[in-house]
Amino acid sequence: MTNCIKSEFYRVFHTKEVYLLTGVCLLAVLLFNVVLWFMSTFTMDFPWATTKYVFSMLETSMHIPLLLSAVMGSVVVSDELKHRTISNSVAFGLSREQIYLAKVIVGTAASAACLLVTEAGFIGSGYLLLENSGPAYTMSLLKGTAACIPAWIAGMVAFISLYYATGKESGGIWSWILIMVAVPTVVGLLGLKFELCARLSSWLLYAMMSHTEPGEEWLIYSWSTTAGFMKCHVAGIIGIALFIGLGIMAIRRREL
Repeated sequence: MTNCIKSEFYRVFHTKEVYLLTGVCLLAVLLFNVVLWFMSTFTMDFPWATTKYVFSMLETSMHIPLLLSAVMGSVVVSDELKHRTISNSVAFGLSREQIYLAKVIVGTAASAACLLVTEAGFIGSGYLLLENSGPAYTMSLLKGTAACIPAWIAGMVAFISLYYATGKESGGIWSWILIMVAVPTVVGLLGLKFELCARLSSWLLYAMMSHTEPGEEWLIYSWSTTAGFMKCHVAGIIGIALFIGLGIMAIRRREL
């Protein structure tokens, strides 16, 4: 198992895709802060060039990293069923479960590295370029990040599992969108009328991270309270467990 993990680490971190994804994410957040700095420098009375605004904006967009988790899952599997590279690992004596779990572990590590680089660049450039609104908004952003990490991991695991279940990257993408985005969106809309759907929606990852309510000073998120924070973790861990179970069953049945 250790050799399998080392092999996956070598393969993932010696390809350009993981660095390209990290670079695009970092460039996007840096560009956002640079544009606000530019507007505040050359525009009179521009009120949004503050760390309060940019950190809160990212916190309202925690569903975007969930979408990107599917991209990371695609990087990890690297369409290996199409190219039949996975057959080499099986021929080498590795079990299908070992191959699958190694990809989950390496994908989690790659996602953590991407998140660390992107958020560090975002917070650092925010303090460097924009008006400092105080530590409260930084802590709120970090709390939101910590709350959503299990959900993001679940999103990546979901893509890997659905890829093996469908046998194609396109199949993994469309089934991921259906399960992770379309269904929660529909259930959330039904929740506006039916209480049962509203309760179910509050446990679905995409809806949980997209939900906000107006507060006295800014927005209230699903993780703003201690109970809500724990609920985000529980929902994410349940998602990880369910999709790992699906992935193991799928790779066992998949013809390699």
